[in-house]
Amino acid sequence: MKSLVLLLGLVLQIGASAIADDRPSLAVTYYHYPPHLKIEDGKPAGHYVEQLTKIAEKAGYRVAWQFSSIDEEARMLDDGRRLFCTTGRLRTPERAKNWSFLPYVFDVVPGDLVVAAPQYADRIRELGSLDKLAHEKSLIGTLLESGVYGEEFDKILNDEHPRWILRTGKTDFQLLNMILAGRAHYAIVPEDQWHFAMEENPEVSTLVPIHDLGTIPALPIYIACSRSLPQNTLSALEQAMADLGFAHRPLSNETPLH
Repeated sequence: MKSLVLLLGLVLQIGASAIADDRPSLAVTYYHYPPHLKIEDGKPAGHYVEQLTKIAEKAGYRVAWQFSSIDEEARMLDDGRRLFCTTGRLRTPERAKNWSFLPYVFDVVPGDLVVAAPQYADRIRELGSLDKLAHEKSLIGTLLESGVYGEEFDKILNDEHPRWILRTGKTDFQLLNMILAGRAHYAIVPEDQWHFAMEENPEVSTLVPIHDLGTIPALPIYIACSRSLPQNTLSALEQAMADLGFAHRPLSNETPLH
């Protein structure tokens, strides 16, 4: 009798797994971006992973997690051919031309700040703005390849390509380490990444945070997907976010970054 019960339980378990496996998969990229997106034991973890899983399952999909980097993710979204979604990105008019954003606020992220090597902090404060900092040839900056830093600053980066501002960083932690190594004088990073980096590496606390230079303030992020993703998939994800209580925000009314 005991064996029969165990066998029945096994059959039911296999049947449930088979039903779950029948759901279509939704590819979602991930990378280590703490505190809300982490890699633990080689697998994605954290609040964003939990939220994306809930949304996908509510929409009738199972998540197929795909390891990437923040820059590779942006390049694939620009290309638009691979069918996938992200764990949240800032929306800008330029990105909206090629990326599909779901019109629900996924999270509100802290604003950016400039972080400088101590010996250059006063000079950077005296400049007083990001556009003057961008044109200061004597100060080497380090930024992410696909980072967004504000409309005016991004225009300088894209139109003038200042050679003293490096766009080779892959993570915000790497940007801060470049300053510590003497390879750059300053970086621009989200404030939560700055605090998390200090917890991970006490040496980061020797650097100097600088506010009030016109960096991006706290802003909402949205789930971004490839423009090739079928409309029925996007609609299902949108409905799932609505059912789960995410705040709706019409994207046509989104204020551009300044």
